[in-house]
Amino acid sequence: MTKGRARPFLFVLFALLFSAVPALATSTEELEKEVKALIQQNKALVKRLQEVEKELARLKAERDEEAGKPRQAVQGMEPAHQWIEKVHIGGILEFGAAYQNVDTDEGNEDESDLAMTTLELDVDISVAPWLKAQGVLLYEDPTFEDSESSLDVDMATITLGNNGEMPWGLTLGKMYLPFGSLNTHFPDDPFIDVPLSLIMGEINEKAVLVSYDRDGLSLSAYVFNGDVDERGDNNHISDYGFDFHFERGLDFANMRFYKRGSKYEHEHDPKTCVNFLVGSSFISDLADSDGLSDAVGGEIEDEIPGWDIYGHIHYRSLFLSVEYMSALDSFSRYEIPDGDSGASPSVWNIEFGFNYEWWKPLEVAFKLAGSSEAAALGYPETRYGINFNQELYEGITLSLGYLYDDYEDDDIDGRNHRNLFFSQMALEF
Repeated sequence: MTKGRARPFLFVLFALLFSAVPALATSTEELEKEVKALIQQNKALVKRLQEVEKELARLKAERDEEAGKPRQAVQGMEPAHQWIEKVHIGGILEFGAAYQNVDTDEGNEDESDLAMTTLELDVDISVAPWLKAQGVLLYEDPTFEDSESSLDVDMATITLGNNGEMPWGLTLGKMYLPFGSLNTHFPDDPFIDVPLSLIMGEINEKAVLVSYDRDGLSLSAYVFNGDVDERGDNNHISDYGFDFHFERGLDFANMRFYKRGSKYEHEHDPKTCVNFLVGSSFISDLADSDGLSDAVGGEIEDEIPGWDIYGHIHYRSLFLSVEYMSALDSFSRYEIPDGDSGASPSVWNIEFGFNYEWWKPLEVAFKLAGSSEAAALGYPETRYGINFNQELYEGITLSLGYLYDDYEDDDIDGRNHRNLFFSQMALEF
């Protein structure tokens, strides 16, 4: 009874299975098509990804290449970092303390002072191998004076040529004119009135200067419009001057000259070598100097030419510097008097000493100096002094010194003699 009932059930089951086979075959074919389509899409995606990766790699390479190149703000202009390499900034900072005791016709006077003597900022720009520019800003605080300067333009020049390869040069602008060497191993003006040649002969003017420099020989000529004119003359570019100096090294064992500088000195025995410099200057009107123009005022009866001769010798650790500066004619007694007549002022300066190597380089300098027919200018008739320059670190120098001044009987300030003690710290960068 049970088996008979099972046969119809099995028949129905087989019938259902065989009827489902065609449908299953159809589903398998569709599945295979879908799988093939997915495979094709995957291949397309892989190919596209490879193309994207190549494009990204190319863009990254271009970006890295551009990053390695300096950017130019304006087409045709040099990159900023190259301009920075052409600019050199330096300067000097000086601070000093001084004490002086002055014997006058009215008794003794003593005073002391602290002074932020000098702040100088220098900017040098090498625009091209044959073209450079220089600018100097200067602040000064003279010792024992209430006045102090602002930060003024002290120099501003453009120089063409004169670069070693080109011996000729042309300089235009505001500059210190090459009249005398004005050299000293002491702290100088405005901290103390040293050297006398600088006090009388320094000239800062707007000028045109032509120069020649080769093999130790230096020549320069300049024209400018000075602050002092002859009475009745108009304001013209009528002042001029010249400077000549020659510097060389001499190997006296072999009696041979050589160029100065470390590049050449190492080729010679320093025990048998001496370095020297000799020179001379001329100016058409000495009254145009910064020191004398204030004394004579804006006009003089006649232009008074001036001249200067100077020299320097350095042998091993010893050195000697000499300079003589003078007017070549006499001023009117109403301009610079000397007794009942006009003065023909002159100054001289001699410095000698030695360098000593111990903890740091030490320089010891001695001074002999003086003037003639310069009582109306307040210059000492004779001067003696000693100074120590001790290097504390590269670019930092401590100076300690003493000066004794003896004045003429008719000194404009009624002084007889002066004792001056001074100390200065100088930083050069």
